[in-house]
Amino acid sequence: MKHTFANKLTFAMLIMALAIISGAGAFAASEDEGLYDPVPPENSAYVRFIHAQPEESELPPKVNGKERDGVKFGGVKPYSVIAPGKIAVEMGSFKTEFDAEAKGRYTVILQNKALRVEKDPMATNDLKAHIVVYNLTDLDDIAIKTADGKINVVGPIKAGQMMNIEVNPIKVSLKVFSGDKEFATLNEWPLERKENYIIAIVKGDVGGIGTYDRARISEE
Repeated sequence: MKHTFANKLTFAMLIMALAIISGAGAFAASEDEGLYDPVPPENSAYVRFIHAQPEESELPPKVNGKERDGVKFGGVKPYSVIAPGKIAVEMGSFKTEFDAEAKGRYTVILQNKALRVEKDPMATNDLKAHIVVYNLTDLDDIAIKTADGKINVVGPIKAGQMMNIEVNPIKVSLKVFSGDKEFATLNEWPLERKENYIIAIVKGDVGGIGTYDRARISEE
């Protein structure tokens, strides 16, 4: 009889403990949901924009009719998460469509009064930093070098072309050069392993403009 009572008491305590643990887990999960952005679906595609049309002011890009915040001349918008398939994109009065593959990353460039779509190369080495550079000028000798101009990192890149490179993680200041002449300054970014970076170079009325950023997912 005593054993039966003890067993019942132990079982009841076990049920109560499980309920407390379960409740705590649910509470923690609900808190986590507020702390972290939802993970994109596994087979998502990604699209970002570069504004390289000097005659146009700040323009809001659209993806499948959804408008995003405007981007200025020389600017780069972070990636938007999209479902693969037929994608309609716009910047101002300029429009185009393309087929997005699952897990593909795309850059839409406004230049020469038209939109063109480039498929971004993927990183292959998780131990290195991956840099993608778009030369959106009319110069064929654009290169990314260390700030003192002594070490060539990427390039030379021909006009209107893209080039990518994987480099060892390091903290280094970079600048854009046209031949041996400094063309544009760049923001400071420490190059970290497994991270992707973009550099977009355009030619303005008073010289070069370089945008250097970590590849990011938009919060819009």
